[in-house]
Amino acid sequence: MLQHLAATGFTADDPTIVSSAYQQILAVLTTATAGIRAKDVCLALDIEPLPKHVEGTRARLKCLVNREVVTEEQPGIFALIQKRT
Repeated sequence: MLQHLAATGFTADDPTIVSSAYQQILAVLTTATAGIRAKDVCLALDIEPLPKHVEGTRARLKCLVNREVVTEEQPGIFALIQKRT
């Protein structure tokens, strides 16, 4: 069941994000006016920008890219995918 949810439950049209870490990252990306780096996400969340925290945030951002909720405009620069109207 969880594998099915992981594979199909996260789309740009219906971003059903369960984890609070993902919700916090999306909240930061929502307020950003342009693309943002993983280190800047950490700083916005008051997380010390140690390499292990930045890499963990980058991994979560990459998961959101794979789920087509976030785009990686340039290497390391992440932004929300604009909803089509």
